[in-house]
Amino acid sequence: MKLLLVIILFIGTILSADDLQVESAIYNKIISAVTKKEKPKVYIYKHCKSLEKYPGNIKLVSNCKDADIVIVTTLKDIPKVCYGKNMFGTKYSHLKNPNVLGAFFWQKGRPNILFYKYRLDQNHIKLDKSFNKYIEQ
Repeated sequence: MKLLLVIILFIGTILSADDLQVESAIYNKIISAVTKKEKPKVYIYKHCKSLEKYPGNIKLVSNCKDADIVIVTTLKDIPKVCYGKNMFGTKYSHLKNPNVLGAFFWQKGRPNILFYKYRLDQNHIKLDKSFNKYIEQ
């Protein structure tokens, strides 16, 4: 969890790292924290280049039914079976959907992570203290 904070704080100074690798590392930390699993199963609804190219410690699955968490890159036509799973967005606007726990998105060249406390509570998810500054009441 501390690695996530280090990555975010020094992201501007990491010149040699590929942007997709950095993004994938952040997603991996978030997904592991939400699922509490070392090798979580992730379904990507539509497209997420960073996780598809650098999956890291996650296992990509081909359908929602087998997933521990669903990464949504669009809210259009989400399969009904996905609504029973924890969803995480890739855009701020995804937080409008009450089924989305949180989102990781870029704004003005900086990474942003946001969770809503009541949604985490509804799903009985307790994140590590290192995520406290990303949780909005």
